[in-house]
Amino acid sequence: MTWRVASSLETLRRQLDAGFPGRSVAADGGIGDAAHQARGSESDHNPWYGPGIVTARDFTHDPAHGVDIQQIADQLLESRDPRIKYVIANRRIATNRGWQWAPYEGANPHEAHVHLSVVADPRCDEPQSWNLPLLGGTPDGGGSAVEDGTFVTWGTSVNVRAQPRLDAPVVTVLTGPTQVKVGCQTRGDTVVTAGRRNDAWAFVPALGGYVSNIFIDHPDSWLPGVPDC
Repeated sequence: MTWRVASSLETLRRQLDAGFPGRSVAADGGIGDAAHQARGSESDHNPWYGPGIVTARDFTHDPAHGVDIQQIADQLLESRDPRIKYVIANRRIATNRGWQWAPYEGANPHEAHVHLSVVADPRCDEPQSWNLPLLGGTPDGGGSAVEDGTFVTWGTSVNVRAQPRLDAPVVTVLTGPTQVKVGCQTRGDTVVTAGRRNDAWAFVPALGGYVSNIFIDHPDSWLPGVPDC
């Protein structure tokens, strides 16, 4: 299968290579190994989005040459870059839904490298430089703008259900990132994916059903400006 790493991640790799020419790449990684491949779309190291695009990359911890993964991870979160989906480093994970660190319980503690996943939509290929202080930038915040209850989903094969329950009938399936207009939101079954959990569900009138807010590409788990159902 033909695959490539998302352009935004290649931009960060080039920035790190240029800023720290002696850095180790021993734990750098793009496409996943056999263990990652077995997880399908649950791992962003697999080319499941678009035409074979890998939306995750690892960068090696090498403080002796100026690359400290905790510094990189913290500055990525502070940047609030809308291309970020989640960051993992030193047994902790933070997502674009809250930009706050939480314990990471995956098998790999991510102490040898920082993991960066970008969103599975066209933004993953936006090639502009990452605005991080260690790379000479001055982050000034970011995040996704929301207008009139319109959001974009992420992921593939996302079920839209008749009720905010995991056992409710599926009314349609979103095959990829989709723009949706949310009418209201409510609490329901807890959904767990990509190291995150959320019990909020968004009702999308045009689809006639509910989609878990965990699949809405917004940093807040409870969507701002959307009324309760």
